[in-house]
Amino acid sequence: MTQLSKRMLVALLFFSASLTVSFAQENEPKIATDLNTLITKSSSYQNYKVIEKNAIYGFQNSLKSYINQQQEIQTDLNKEIADNKKNIIVLQNQIQELKQTNNVLNEEKASISFLGMLVSKDNYSITMWTLFLVTLAVAGILFYRFKTANAVTSHSKAVLRDLEEEYESYRRVCIEREQSLRRQLFEEAKKNKELKNVS
Repeated sequence: MTQLSKRMLVALLFFSASLTVSFAQENEPKIATDLNTLITKSSSYQNYKVIEKNAIYGFQNSLKSYINQQQEIQTDLNKEIADNKKNIIVLQNQIQELKQTNNVLNEEKASISFLGMLVSKDNYSITMWTLFLVTLAVAGILFYRFKTANAVTSHSKAVLRDLEEEYESYRRVCIEREQSLRRQLFEEAKKNKELKNVS
């Protein structure tokens, strides 16, 4: 964009300079022909040229008009140069604004809005991968702890089952012993009663 505007500016300056040169070349031959005509139409006296006053005044008028014309051309060119300078300044300001806009767009393109902040894509990627790996590690640790706790729970249940079976067998044995002791007691009480009745 910058090179294109510079090229346009250079082309414009060359074009205006070539117009000035061609315009000056068109008017200079008229003055030169007027001067040649003045010299050729004048008469000679010894080594001097005698020129009529009217011819000199005519040449003077055409020279004044040429000078005035050249001054007008110079004024127009100065105005054109001033306008071109203003245009150059405006174009340079626009180029600066476009560069700033381009930098902002490149920065926005190279970053991501994350939680209301602009974060570079590299930082965002690193953050996301870190969060992913930390989450994966936490999930692995929790899975390991679950497996360990599950193994402990299964072992505890097996031990509880064994204890319940042992308790149940002990209770049966105790009940059987108690029942046998009651029978023995009942039989002894019966024998005691019989012995009391016999006596």
